[in-house]
Amino acid sequence: MRKLLPLLLFILSFSISNAQIIESFDTNLNTDSTIQFVTEGGASRIDFALNTSDKMEGTGAGQFKFVIGSHHQWGSFAQVIKRLPEGETWDWTINDSLAIWIKVLTPPVNPTLMVFRIHIADRPSPADPIEEYIFEHATILDNTTSWVEFKVPLRILSEDGSMTPTDSGFVIFPLAWGGGSYNNNHFDSDKIVGFNLAAVVSGWDPNANLPADSLEVMFDGFRRFGVRAIPAIVFNGVTFPSYVTTWAWGQSAIEVVEGAGPVQNSNAIKWTQGDEWGNGWTGWGCTIQPPFNLAGAWQTDSAKIKIKCPPGTGPLRIQYEGGPGKVGTVFQPIDDNQWHQYYFPLREMVYQDGTSGFDSSSVQVVGLMAEASGQAGRVLWITDWWTGNPSFDVIAPNPPTGVSAFAGTYQNIVTWQDVPGETGEKYDVYYSKNPISNVTDPGVEVVKLGVAENSQLIEHLLFAPVTDQNVTYYYAVVCRDASGNASVVSQNSSAVTNLAKGVTTISLNAPTNFNADGDLGEWAGITPFRMFPSDGTGHIVTNTTISGDNDLSVLSYVAVDNQYLYVAFDVNDDIVVKNSRPQSYLNDAPDIFLGLYNWHGKPHTSYKRGAEPDYHIRFAWNRVILDQTGGTDSLVGLGPDYYWDEKFPSGYVVEFRVKWTDLAAPGGDNVFSPVEGYRIPIDYSINDADATGEREGILTYSPFNEDQSWQDVSRWLYTWIGSLWEPNSVEDVLTADNYALAQNYPNPFNPSTKISYSIKESGFVSLKVYDVLGREVATLVNEDKTPGVYTVQFNASDLSSGIYLYRLETGSFTKVNKMMLLK
Repeated sequence: MRKLLPLLLFILSFSISNAQIIESFDTNLNTDSTIQFVTEGGASRIDFALNTSDKMEGTGAGQFKFVIGSHHQWGSFAQVIKRLPEGETWDWTINDSLAIWIKVLTPPVNPTLMVFRIHIADRPSPADPIEEYIFEHATILDNTTSWVEFKVPLRILSEDGSMTPTDSGFVIFPLAWGGGSYNNNHFDSDKIVGFNLAAVVSGWDPNANLPADSLEVMFDGFRRFGVRAIPAIVFNGVTFPSYVTTWAWGQSAIEVVEGAGPVQNSNAIKWTQGDEWGNGWTGWGCTIQPPFNLAGAWQTDSAKIKIKCPPGTGPLRIQYEGGPGKVGTVFQPIDDNQWHQYYFPLREMVYQDGTSGFDSSSVQVVGLMAEASGQAGRVLWITDWWTGNPSFDVIAPNPPTGVSAFAGTYQNIVTWQDVPGETGEKYDVYYSKNPISNVTDPGVEVVKLGVAENSQLIEHLLFAPVTDQNVTYYYAVVCRDASGNASVVSQNSSAVTNLAKGVTTISLNAPTNFNADGDLGEWAGITPFRMFPSDGTGHIVTNTTISGDNDLSVLSYVAVDNQYLYVAFDVNDDIVVKNSRPQSYLNDAPDIFLGLYNWHGKPHTSYKRGAEPDYHIRFAWNRVILDQTGGTDSLVGLGPDYYWDEKFPSGYVVEFRVKWTDLAAPGGDNVFSPVEGYRIPIDYSINDADATGEREGILTYSPFNEDQSWQDVSRWLYTWIGSLWEPNSVEDVLTADNYALAQNYPNPFNPSTKISYSIKESGFVSLKVYDVLGREVATLVNEDKTPGVYTVQFNASDLSSGIYLYRLETGSFTKVNKMMLLK
């Protein structure tokens, strides 16, 4: 085995040529639109000739005569400038050196005054000005030479403009020179837009201009080479970078939990395992765009990751995918519910799943999976996942500017200006009935999170319970840079008043004398959710086919009472095939997505359990499948609570009910208790297989579904229970005109929750937390406050599960509320 290891390492390592040509000088540069010959002064010029006989590589070399006139006291120049077409860039991130072949035919008359400079130009985006970094060598042009391979370190010495160029590396265009342009004062090695090769008469004569001079020189094979290890960050301890898109499989779910990391103010990924196929295989991962280039790191670096596992956790696999190949390492984590740092040498990762051809220069997927060891409901924690020793950006970006909104038909259009100087940033868009100063304040809702740069526009669909109603909203935008740092809230848009579309809501009137028999007569008084392609109430998933309402259209009824959830479907489907495939979603079958909680604030991006559970219920021809983490395959079969069968002349009918206690039990969730005015996340996916044996079409309720609602809750729409906007049972209204203490949110919670209160007069405010024995466990506020609404966060990571009390005292006002910590 020892003899095979070098061969294996060779196979896994990225094979890269020693150099990547920047300019070959094999063509006539006089006709190249990307090349300019730039000089100062009327007497200065550059004469170019293509030499095909005297060269070092390729088919030719560039022969240049630089004539530099006497123009300034401080000197003058002649330079060859290349700029890529707008929108195109070079990525030099992986390289650590440059090289160019140089042959001096006729040296300058005054060699002590002549220097050679290489400029490298970057531009983060086409709208930015170009920024130049300069290297200078004093003697390479001084004497007649044969061909010399001139090597230059691609090292950045200064980005603040304080240094003049040297031969040790590159410096940003010096501020003292004047006339330079700048973008972000950072060398963006992945956004190179060109170079300059310059001959410069440099010096200082206080009495007269420096003398004119000239030289003749040949260039060939300008190239970049050398490989540097590039840090690659998957999770930085706070968030996923903007180039990461997460997903899960095998009924796993992940979410980022604030304050759950191993050090103060750090976050962690909560991985709740599933076991969809009953074989322990389950996991999650990230798609990386643009891909990681780990060619320079593969032989010398390690994947670093921190993991906390509960007792009983079995083998895991960390995996990297590039090209057609998958490589990884299987390991047994320490299962003591403590944080541990793991190091996995990249070069020791081996091929997985029978693949080959791994390309370490283009790692597009990374993942973590249970190696046939997953257990539904088991929770693992992950943070600080990267290679190398990255430096972290901790500076918050500027807020977006130009935020405005205007009314459309049942929607408001929100626009803004991207933050200059940021690359790879994303934008979070919020709305509220009141001006927004803090996105965590009560009443602030989300339009959309993670809007990509250069979008600068989002449509906010306006909904109201049951009937069309006027609404008035303010809008604000937050910028999150590529490292996850958030800006302060932007200036608000002006208030926009518009008509919100009345939508179907969940009925509080359960179907009378419910019987799962296919007769929908008992649903007659309940308004259905409508999904028809013809009128736009149903949305066809991209790259799937539904030819019209006869091919697939749906009415779905949803009702609740204190004991049951009721659901029915009346499906028009011209060809019904009950069970040609073992997976329900590949047959003719509907799915419903429901969040059983009063949703306000940020949406879930993955399924949650406990106090705010998200459910995906599949209706197969012979059973109901609860497709959720920690769930069960067969929730209920055909019988008094479930009916699925064809109807005349075509299509099928579904009737179903389930007790709230039975729905909550598999995942250990809070038992739902319906309240009129709760805002409920909801979506549908109606699968259409026809007679092909394959799913052909998917009809959805949410236009954002795109067959991703099964893993991303933020794609769902929402409705209400009953006809109210908010529950009538709200006791405390938070305004600066009264004293109030709101119920903490979320509740129950783990490990942190937010507590909001309001005061109407300036004074001393005390907000403390006690256990049920009356012992003080935390002081959250203990200071003077001015009138207003306030929100504080309580982290109970050091406390045990149970009931706690929080008490607000200010002036003559005292209020005590209960909250529950569930770990």
